[in-house]
Amino acid sequence: MAHQHEEAFFKNLMTEVHSLWRQEQLCDVRLKAQNQVVSAHRVVLAAVSPYFKAMFCSHLDESQQTEIEIQGLSSSVLHMIVEYAYTSVLLLTEENVQMVLHAASIMHISSLEHLCTKFLMEQLHPSNCLGIRDFAQCLGCFTLYASADSYCQDNFLEVSQNDEFLHLSATQVVDLVARDKLKVRKEEEVYTAVMRWLEFDPEGRVEDMVKIMENVRLPLVQWEFLMGKVSKHKLFTNNEQCRHYFQEARAFQASIYHPDLLNFAFNESVLRAQPRVGFGATEYLYAVGGETTNRDILCRLESFNPITNKTKQLTPMPTIRRSLSVVVIEKMLYAIGGSDGTSAINTVEMYNTEKDTWMPRAGLCEPRASLSAAAVDDKIFALGGHNGLNALRSVEIYDVDTNSWSATTEMLSSRSMAAAVSIHSQIFILGGYDGSMDLSSAEVLDTRNFQWKPISSMHEARSMMDAAVLEEKIFVVGGSSESQCLASVEAYDPSTNQWTVVQSLNIPRRGVGVAFIGGSIYAAGGHDGNTYLNSIEKYCKYSKEWTTVGCMEDFRGRFGFA
Repeated sequence: MAHQHEEAFFKNLMTEVHSLWRQEQLCDVRLKAQNQVVSAHRVVLAAVSPYFKAMFCSHLDESQQTEIEIQGLSSSVLHMIVEYAYTSVLLLTEENVQMVLHAASIMHISSLEHLCTKFLMEQLHPSNCLGIRDFAQCLGCFTLYASADSYCQDNFLEVSQNDEFLHLSATQVVDLVARDKLKVRKEEEVYTAVMRWLEFDPEGRVEDMVKIMENVRLPLVQWEFLMGKVSKHKLFTNNEQCRHYFQEARAFQASIYHPDLLNFAFNESVLRAQPRVGFGATEYLYAVGGETTNRDILCRLESFNPITNKTKQLTPMPTIRRSLSVVVIEKMLYAIGGSDGTSAINTVEMYNTEKDTWMPRAGLCEPRASLSAAAVDDKIFALGGHNGLNALRSVEIYDVDTNSWSATTEMLSSRSMAAAVSIHSQIFILGGYDGSMDLSSAEVLDTRNFQWKPISSMHEARSMMDAAVLEEKIFVVGGSSESQCLASVEAYDPSTNQWTVVQSLNIPRRGVGVAFIGGSIYAAGGHDGNTYLNSIEKYCKYSKEWTTVGCMEDFRGRFGFA
């Protein structure tokens, strides 16, 4: 009870002091800014601000003056500061917050500095974070500086596309792009940002580009980007040192095929070839489950790094399964359905790509082996498959937020061993097996109205293939047609409803895994008609050819790949 009494006492005291100030009673100092005067009580100002306490409790001339000129402050801000001293209330806006923080910093009003810092931290945006960072540095506001700096680092792509980035000094650009923790999905984003900075003032900045390019990790960009864009820029044809960085990157990437080209005689190249910490786990491809020699069913999981073309074994899936489907949403890989070798299963498991751990999720409404799956936003669509008796037309939707499956509109045809992809709000399912024959037909679901409609048929009937999207076109790769393994590939353009035959794989592959990453399509594993494969081919959109780039540790087919 005594505690409540004290609170009421002090609240009443400040109310009375505020009332005296509003009526300009017993005020003993007048503060002047821009020819405007604000009256106040010295004791209140001194209690709130060490700046005023030092001024009034010293032998300075101001301690005896009744009117004091406050330099460098607007009259409106001075009035807000004084009112805050009496009420602890202040209305901050985007227009006044920097002026108020500047005043609070001068006057060492820590509580007001905290309020302004919190406000500005909540306002951080790619278009203003660099300016806020500079402002905080000038004031010595280290908490705000650290927050703005982290924001710039964590949102580099968006920040680099705003005007503030174009006005950075060369030293500031180097500071950002040199960071190992710079959050970018791929190094092409860093290269594009610094070239945009250069083009803003080509003549004035060309001399700075050598020290900036020294910190761009060119060995990590895709080969097609390196040869198609970097090599053709005049910076790399006219500048000897930048040309050296290009040659180093080319040698690093070519060393995959010719190890003798790799020469790490100096440490700089080693650093430039190191992936940044910000390269997320979703920048890997994952191969999970499937079957191998003697039809052994796997639970093994491995990742494929498209930068180094190396694979790595990860924590195995708790359940063995083949003929499953996988989808990645927000760094979570979902392994859906499949077969345990005896029967179709309905279980679903989720792999956390950052923690290397598995956990069970809600099971499908019905068992599905050889199903197809695709995602739109945070919803996973499980399409068709085989329940052990029949090929299915049914479709289920998984809601990530509620961890639940529910039935939705059935497909036009029964399909197992088909391929599915999503483009924007549409899901396409292609080919497959209907229980009696391989299919060339395809259909599309509009997830806005949940209606299916047929699209043009493929040139070739096929099942046990896979598909991926490249530049808004669907590439259907390999598979099987009447028990014949296929190497053929065809692409569908939704804008024209037309299929086009493209370059075939180097090896026929049924039960192949196909996925898109880093601007390229990868086809992994499968069965060539004689044996299971572990090789991985990559499709180059520039040369329009397939090249073998690496191998999985496991020989496998009918596995999940995403």
